[in-house]
Amino acid sequence: MTVSYDRKGAPLQQLLRSAAHATDCARSVFYGTCGDVMAGYGSGLTVSLSRDNIAMLCHLIDSSSEGYLSLEDVRRTEAPLSDLPWPEGIAFAALNVVRSERDELLGLLMVCDVRPRRGLSTAQCYVLHTHAAQLGRHHDCQQIREPIDIVNTSGRERLRLLESVVVHANDAILITEAEPFGLPGPRIVYCNAAFTRTTGYSEAEVLGKTPRILQNGKTDRATLDHLRAALEKWQPVEVELLNSRRDGSEFWVELSIVPVANEKGWFTHWISVQRDISERKRAESIEQQARRAQAENMALEARLLERQRIEQELSWAATHDNLTELYNRAWIMGRLRELLSRTPPSQPEAAVLFMDLDRFKLVNDSLGHRAGDQLLMDMARRLESCLRSVDTLARVGGDEFVVLIEDVSPGRAAGEVAHRIAQCLQKPFRIQGQNIFSSSSIGIVLLEAHYHTPEELLRDADTAMYAAKEEGVGRYVFFTPSMRASVVEALALQNDLRHAMKRDEFTLCYQPIHEPHSRSIRGIEALLTWQHPQRGRVAPEVFIGMAEELGILRDIGHWVVHEACQQLAVWRRAYPEVCDQLTLNINVSAQELKHHSFKSDLVSALESSGVPAHLLQLEINEGVFRYHPDVIGQILHDIRALGVSIVLDDFGTGYSALSYIDQYEIDAIKVDRAFVLRMVLHKRSMAIMQSLLWLGRTLELDIVAEGVETLEQLQMLQRLGCPLAQGYFLSRPMTPDQIDLLLAKRDSAPAGARSALPRLTPWPMPDADAGGCA
Repeated sequence: MTVSYDRKGAPLQQLLRSAAHATDCARSVFYGTCGDVMAGYGSGLTVSLSRDNIAMLCHLIDSSSEGYLSLEDVRRTEAPLSDLPWPEGIAFAALNVVRSERDELLGLLMVCDVRPRRGLSTAQCYVLHTHAAQLGRHHDCQQIREPIDIVNTSGRERLRLLESVVVHANDAILITEAEPFGLPGPRIVYCNAAFTRTTGYSEAEVLGKTPRILQNGKTDRATLDHLRAALEKWQPVEVELLNSRRDGSEFWVELSIVPVANEKGWFTHWISVQRDISERKRAESIEQQARRAQAENMALEARLLERQRIEQELSWAATHDNLTELYNRAWIMGRLRELLSRTPPSQPEAAVLFMDLDRFKLVNDSLGHRAGDQLLMDMARRLESCLRSVDTLARVGGDEFVVLIEDVSPGRAAGEVAHRIAQCLQKPFRIQGQNIFSSSSIGIVLLEAHYHTPEELLRDADTAMYAAKEEGVGRYVFFTPSMRASVVEALALQNDLRHAMKRDEFTLCYQPIHEPHSRSIRGIEALLTWQHPQRGRVAPEVFIGMAEELGILRDIGHWVVHEACQQLAVWRRAYPEVCDQLTLNINVSAQELKHHSFKSDLVSALESSGVPAHLLQLEINEGVFRYHPDVIGQILHDIRALGVSIVLDDFGTGYSALSYIDQYEIDAIKVDRAFVLRMVLHKRSMAIMQSLLWLGRTLELDIVAEGVETLEQLQMLQRLGCPLAQGYFLSRPMTPDQIDLLLAKRDSAPAGARSALPRLTPWPMPDADAGGCA
């Protein structure tokens, strides 16, 4: 609701309402010189102003460049004006001085609004001055008590008063009728001298015309549409337009238009103020051109820099490995070609070290390729720390590195560098929160006169590296001509191994597991052999690691599980009493366990053979826990849920075997043969064996002593109360037919005499215990 108050009658209040409308504000108030409110339009406008406040505000207005004072201007002043209690919610206010025609200070005119805004437009500023002048004239009329009715004051009288304010203005000012909006448009009823100077038109030439006489074909249509939309809503508007003078020359103006209402609230005229901004536009145009030119120059410079960067990156990428940032194969081959092209010296002056990471594939398979990449980057940095400043390191393949040694004594220098590398790699790498131990096998070749191509050098260095792998982990070997024959032999063996499965060259033999006191058979372990048609029997320790590297170990293991279960099923049908509780032990590797189909294959083998799950025991070694132990733990849990037992093989050889028993679900442990061999001679080994047996009884784990080879060892195990034993003294690995014969004799013997039957003499086997698939 609008609240109006007026001490001197309605006309003063109507002037304030007109001032609010003209400045697009919701409220207005007239303060006297003593700070009292003389009249107002709107609500919530009162603010306590003293005589000193009024005087100070008037002084600030007179000294301002805008000709009025905004609320922000007042708040920026020093106390006491900055502390005035302005009405709550007022976001904008403008103050103007009200003086009489005799230049006497009468008070302040304030217009305000709850909407925030930048300030008054140029036209609104002039209108505010006009209404302040009218308030002063009204005051004079009240003083001489002339009977003037401002309500009936004509529009032209209002224009006369406005003219008195704007006649000397520097801005071009037009006053037009309020309507029509359509063609031909509102007519011009007034223009000031600044307008005639700016446009070249005389007052007589424009009166009665419309402002369209200033427009030309380049005047922006969208701006004109925006201008017309504002006028149709009787709203103040500010735009920038390209106009034309009388002589046709173009100039830019900043146009500000506001409607003017009479005392009854009807809009009767428009006031437009045009400020020539041609110089500013020219400056902006020049600045824009300069910016465009600068932007084009910068873009050109950026393109040149980008081209240089790309060329540098391409040059770098052509000679470097992107992952490790070392030299790549192309660079090292070029450098070797350059060295070989020189006149061969009487003595070699360079050597090549060729190396790869031992068990790198296991890291990739278990932790993922990101972990493998991190290991390669860490390995590169560590190798760099082992080299001299004159040595060159390159990555030539997945996990393969080459070191080029240039020295007058290359053999000695290469050996020293290889030794430093071996020592440095004894420390673990920290990858994904785990300690990874990764060694490197190194092959070394000297650049001797008989080499003609880099390929020959790397071939022989690679051969020496494989010879180093055969000697053990983290070794280095110098190339000798005899190594080439061994490599050719190893490659042929790998090729034969790929075809062994299709050619049915794999067979299983079985070694019984005995109860030491009764010598009765409690279980059998399935052992894999490769019967090569030309080479004869190939030991598992020769081909198992090779099969894992070739990625065919899982297929072999799949065959072993199915074949062994089918064989146990045959024996159970033939000798049900003897084989009722006979367990079957099968070695499995980490590669098999982690395969997604291992569990389903295991279920399939048990179902197709009819072997109860509780008779199957899978033997694993602690190597399966090395990577992703949580995953392995879940896999073992799922396997045990089927009823299959888990046996920890080679127990006691690893540094963390006890922790594996504590963390994972294990049903039995097989004590490594090293303790059985030493316990007869060493008290410490005997004490360890006793502790392991006590541990098994406490944790309710079956204990199997491996490697029993003498009667003395067997008797000692009997005295210690070892529940199960396995070894050559009790029984060597047997063919299925030999096992069948043994079971037949035991099945035909009386129940009380079955355990006393003599051992069979099996087929010849090596002195060492045969390995399995893992």
